[in-house]
This record gives sequence, structure tokens and C-alpha cells, in this order.
Amino acid sequence: MRRAHGKLLLTGEYFVLDGALALAMPVRFGQSMTMDIRTDNSPYEMRWVSQDEKGDTWFSSSWKMEDEQVQLCKASDEATGDRLLQLFRAVEKQDKTALQQLFGVDIYTRTDFPRNWGLGTSSTLVSLLAQSTKTNPYQLLADSFGGSGYDIACATAETPILYRREHGEAVVEAAHWQPSYTDHVYFAFLGQKQNSREGIRHYRELGGTQPTLIDQVTDLTNAFLEAPTLTEAQTVLEAHEDFISEVLQMPKVKEERFADFSGTVKSLGAWGGDFVMILSDWPEEKIRSYFKAQGCPVVFPFAEMALPKMK
Repeated sequence: MRRAHGKLLLTGEYFVLDGALALAMPVRFGQSMTMDIRTDNSPYEMRWVSQDEKGDTWFSSSWKMEDEQVQLCKASDEATGDRLLQLFRAVEKQDKTALQQLFGVDIYTRTDFPRNWGLGTSSTLVSLLAQSTKTNPYQLLADSFGGSGYDIACATAETPILYRREHGEAVVEAAHWQPSYTDHVYFAFLGQKQNSREGIRHYRELGGTQPTLIDQVTDLTNAFLEAPTLTEAQTVLEAHEDFISEVLQMPKVKEERFADFSGTVKSLGAWGGDFVMILSDWPEEKIRSYFKAQGCPVVFPFAEMALPKMK
């Protein structure tokens, strides 16, 4: 069985696409892939089954290998089948024979988190497919879903990472981020899945790629990484929110939804959906009660979101 970690982008959203330094962390939630030899022993056929966190099948498909090229036979959902075919074609672009080892088997993928959480259903799938076919996951992402690639780095990372793109290539370093205040860090799901591609389009339209802006985001990432106390970390994250809000001309999530909360609430990833990071000295039960009352009952303390070795 292979496994890939989900992810959270803590700083540098959007600007990481254009070279800004970002801090990201792999999370304990992820996706796994298992392969079972087909009972009919056919080397040119493959069945693909995708399961959710409850073990229920949400997508199934069958494939054949014909003239050394993968072909879709049938799929329970046409759009999902087309996306998976796009990934297979991207694998073939790197290595025409790489997919052959996936045939003659039944493949099962399973996420251990709800797909609408935005923790990386696509990036973990790309990573698993790259691991299985021994292809380059960053190139696979570029030829399919697109994006900065930080999520691909998180899929196999065991610690928080510093991520940037340099001359089109991914640069990944282990981040020595073990702050003393993690007991005051929480993550809350806002209750809706955000379209990252739409957020990126908006960012591009507003000219966020200016070098001076990229440098400012890098400075904010470094400042957060080095903040020794809860109060100093909150100050940096609030400055980060102010900066992104001004550049994107979008309201901050705290102003829109949590104005009376005593603490910092920072958007993660594409603004407007998925998870937020919370820094507050309120007791855990008070934080849970507050966010539940605001329609956000899914709240994780840092220790429940992070990989075990990060706690």
C-alpha cells in the first residue's frame, strides 16, 4: 500500500506560484492506494475504484491498454473519468511504458478525510500515481491539474517545509518550525470547498506577480517562521492577512465571519473556503463552542492535524 499526505499552506498563498517563499505542513489526513492482482489474469485491463473516508465507492472505472496507450472503457462519472485520463496521458508523456505496470490489477484509492475539506484529494492522487509509475510528480502536476507544487512536496514530506519555485523548479527545504505556542493553534473548516483555479485567476488579473510583492510575502513567511511567541506570531499573521487582502481586494475572513473573536483567524490556500488557522489563548472548548455557533463545527487542535512526529 502506498500513501500520500494531505497539506495546508500556512503562508505565501497565491504568491508561491511566482517565487515567494511559503511555509506549508503535511497533515495526518491523506490518501492511500492499494493494488490487487485481477482474478481474470488479464494483463491489458485495469479497474480503478475511488473510496471515501467511510469506505464507500464514489467513483469506479475500467480501462484497457491498446497499442501501448491507455483507453477508458467506462466510468461512473464522465468528468472524473476525463480527469483521470488526463493524468494517465500525462504519465505517458513522460514514459510511454510507465502505465503498463498498472494493468492486470484492480486499483483502490481511499481518502481518510471528506473530499470537500480541500486537504489535497488531487495532489495526493498525483503523488500516488507518480510513486506507482516512477514518474516525476511535479511534471505530472504541471501536465494535469497545474499549481505551484507545494502540495506535491507535502505529500511525501515528514516535517513542515519551506517551499519556493526557482526558474520553474521546485525548491524544498525542511522547515525548523516547532513553535512553543502550538497548544494555541487550531484549524477550522469553513464549510465550503473553494475553487483554487478561480482564486489563482483572480490573483493573476490583479497583477500579484510584481517582484516587490513577492519579496514582501517572503519576508512575512520568514517573520512568521522566526516568531518566538504567540503574540508575535499573531502580529505577523495579521500583517499577512492585511497584505493579501489589499493586493487581492478581498475582505479578510475574520472581518466577514468572526469579527468578535478574540484571536487571529488566517485564511489558508484559496481565500473564501477550506480551512482557516486560528491562533488564540482561549481554552479549546471555548474555541470549539464559538466556531460551532458560527456554523463551523469541524475544529482541530494543532496536535490532531499535524503528523505524529510534528507534535
